[in-house]
Amino acid sequence: MLMAFWEVQRLTREIHQLERQAIEKRTKLMKYQKYTDRLASSGVMTGANVAGIPQELIMRANIFAQFSNYASSMQAAQQVQQQQMMGMYNWAPNMLAQQQMINGAFARFKEESLKALKQQEADVISEVEKEIQLEMNTIETRIKEKKAMLESCKKLLDEEVRDSAPKFGLG
Repeated sequence: MLMAFWEVQRLTREIHQLERQAIEKRTKLMKYQKYTDRLASSGVMTGANVAGIPQELIMRANIFAQFSNYASSMQAAQQVQQQQMMGMYNWAPNMLAQQQMINGAFARFKEESLKALKQQEADVISEVEKEIQLEMNTIETRIKEKKAMLESCKKLLDEEVRDSAPKFGLG
């Protein structure tokens, strides 16, 4: 009977530990989802729109903001330079119009590049979210198994208590 009692206590502790792990995983998943939402809703990642991101992901967001701004600017400049070399802007009526066309092209190329970089970051985060979800599913499966074992142990304990109770000649 004492063994069944200790088994019930052990399983109860394990279930509580697993439930705590599940809560931590859910919290982590929500933080990554918040980052993904912020990433999707913003144009250029800056310090201003990084502010609402969970603390654990601020460093990642800041690095991504700096990298994506620099990389998209460089790529846009390359594309504009290629078009200039091909004579795409030489037909403009004056230098001001030519510069406005170049600036517009740069902005368009930068936006396209930023969109692609944000999609890459979202894909990476999506994989992390899938991994967390898989871990949550494993934990939840273990919780169900432990709860089934706990119920079995409780029934065994109840039977042992019933069988060990004195009958006083009544049974």
